[in-house]
Amino acid sequence: MKAKLRIKCKNCGNWNIVHVEKIFLNTGAFESELKIFLPAYLPLKNEKCSKCNQIIAKEKKEIGKRKTK
Repeated sequence: MKAKLRIKCKNCGNWNIVHVEKIFLNTGAFESELKIFLPAYLPLKNEKCSKCNQIIAKEKKEIGKRKTK
């Protein structure tokens, strides 16, 4: 599923729009009956900040992946 994300630049604080592919990661154990899917995003191309030209999203590197305990 394609989507648009707003990502804040770490360098200058400018908000940028990044085109991404939304995926769901299965984090549940194989033996458990409960399956947990966490959303993550894959940028479709390398994106730079519109203000300072620093790279804010790299292609094929997941955004928003959360660690589970």
